[in-house]
Amino acid sequence: MKETLSLHRLATVPLLALVICSCSAADAALGVDRGPEKNPDGGALTSVSVKRVDLGTLGGVSSYAADINSGNTVVGWSETPAGTTHAFRWSVAEGMVDLGTLPGDAMSRAVAVLDGGSPGGGQILGVSGGNGRWTPVVWSSSGSVSALPISLLPGFATALPTDFNARGDVVGSDAGGIGLQEGWVWSEAGGKYDLSANIQGGSNEGSASGVSASGVVVVTTRAYTCIRSAECWRTYLWTQTTGYTAIGTPDSDPEADVTGLGLNETATVVGWATSSGTSQVTPFSWAAGKGFTLLAHYSGGGYGYGTAVSSNGTVVGADFEPASGSIVASTWLASGAIAKLSPGDPNPSVAVAINDLGTVAGWVAVSNGVNHAVIWQPSSQATGVALRPSASVTAPVSAARVSTASTPCLADAHSITSRQALFECVSKADRK
Repeated sequence: MKETLSLHRLATVPLLALVICSCSAADAALGVDRGPEKNPDGGALTSVSVKRVDLGTLGGVSSYAADINSGNTVVGWSETPAGTTHAFRWSVAEGMVDLGTLPGDAMSRAVAVLDGGSPGGGQILGVSGGNGRWTPVVWSSSGSVSALPISLLPGFATALPTDFNARGDVVGSDAGGIGLQEGWVWSEAGGKYDLSANIQGGSNEGSASGVSASGVVVVTTRAYTCIRSAECWRTYLWTQTTGYTAIGTPDSDPEADVTGLGLNETATVVGWATSSGTSQVTPFSWAAGKGFTLLAHYSGGGYGYGTAVSSNGTVVGADFEPASGSIVASTWLASGAIAKLSPGDPNPSVAVAINDLGTVAGWVAVSNGVNHAVIWQPSSQATGVALRPSASVTAPVSAARVSTASTPCLADAHSITSRQALFECVSKADRK
């Protein structure tokens, strides 16, 4: 559970002390409809009982959710009536609140939120700036914003934080300038550590997508350990005391690409992987002592990824659904079943975060060129909730397909080499 941010030195937690949880409570939280149909691709198809809640916008066209905490406070970014992009905080009690920017800046985005008291939730991590120049910032629970003193790695132009914890550890990547992209971890006392450059053999490209409450970081880097390919992607867990621990590849395939996009408090990693001899991009879950679990696709599909995992092992992300021709927000339950979060909606969507209540955050295409931040809330949790005017429970949509400029960002592995890459892609597509 994430709590209020306190900036201090990274603590030491050996990976050997991590405990793996294999529970079924997440299935109950999501309201599983038992009796799944068998998926020819190896998984099980089922349905979940959730209500999709449209979080609205800050008065502009589109909005995107990036994270959710244990109190169902959601953060992300939205267009404003002026056409700029501002970070937001959303809760049932407050609706969508504009978090603003640093003085003089035009735009901002929120990417992560800690636990905290209701209704404002905890501290929020994000960026403020515009035109490719961003400053890492933190918003307090009261909404005031302050810059984080994270210096740039030599040769880079902007720092893009992705995640943080209550101990003061921030992770992300530097991009732009003369470099490609390098992942890092930072704390006020410990400073900035280049996770890409310091890996054994070095790497000139990578990103850090998540950090646990105990300081375990998931980092993906470009590698040159493949045999037939010139380069490949490899994922590691890193702590200050143990350094790098490679999670390997499915079936020890030397040609596989493995990209980690999220982790939970037991250091279970989720993301996407490829393998030799196939063009499939397959979602995976990895845990110490258990190794890789390749997650199911929809029948006839072959592209998907996990973006986040709850403490119970429930994975969320997106998977291509051939019947609709869209990549759609999906969940992989601890039982192994895959389910669409919006089964009546044929349009593009993605889930990017899940809390331990089973509430999922992400966004959906709601009309041509328009995306809205949403949550999928278990029906048992949503009973009796009175929503603010900015939010509404959406009715099942028609079978009509809609288009949106950011759709290619959801269906291209090059756009999701990290959480930052996905967020950057959809933000740029929206501004075109």
